[in-house]
This record gives sequence, structure tokens and C-alpha cells, in this order.
Amino acid sequence: MKQLPAPIFNTMIDGLTQLHLLRLPYAPASAGLQAVAAVWEKAFLARCEFPEDSLKEDCQRLQIGFNRVAATADRWPLPKDVIAYLPPRKPRAALPKPQAVPCPPEIAAMLQTVTKKMEMKS
Repeated sequence: MKQLPAPIFNTMIDGLTQLHLLRLPYAPASAGLQAVAAVWEKAFLARCEFPEDSLKEDCQRLQIGFNRVAATADRWPLPKDVIAYLPPRKPRAALPKPQAVPCPPEIAAMLQTVTKKMEMKS
């Protein structure tokens, strides 16, 4: 069975603990939190991707999602509620603009010849 990366799983556990301490209506019993964590893990695996190269950022995003839910929830939330509050990832750096390489004169002459021939047939 696929599992969340350890840092993401630990952040999820911290978030669930935070929500549980709020004593929201419909919150699971303390004895059931381990089962709740397993279900939430499956939900995150089904709806989110956590690439290895962005785990630190994803932990921060997940914590923000749990914080936002904790600030607004009036009942025990669903995993999709936290997912909806995840901020977007920071955009990756763009590739540098390619350098233009001048066309050799003989190639430019051939292209002009082909272009003229195509114009004649139109």
C-alpha cells in the first residue's frame, strides 16, 4: 500500500491533533484517531501529489490548509475541506530564453528559393 512521505504524514497528524483539540461537533473519539489518520492518508494519496523535491513546501502548504480549516470549521471537517484550503505551489523557475543562432547564408538562400517557389504556386 502506498503511503504519504513521512514529513507529510507527520504534518497531517499534527493537523488532525490540532482539529481534535478544538472539540468540534462530529469529531471522532480519541481512540479512533488512528483509524481517522489512515482514512485521511488514503484521501490525500487519492487527491494530492507530494513530489520528493517539494516536500518542505508541501508540509508548509498542508499546515496552512489545516490552520485555515481550524479557523473556520464549525464541525469536524472532511479531507477535501483541508485540500480546498491548500495554497498553490510556488511556480518553478522558467527556463532561460533560448539564444538565437544566426542562420548561415547558404541556408538562408535555400529558404528564400523555397519560399519563392511556394509563392509562385499559390
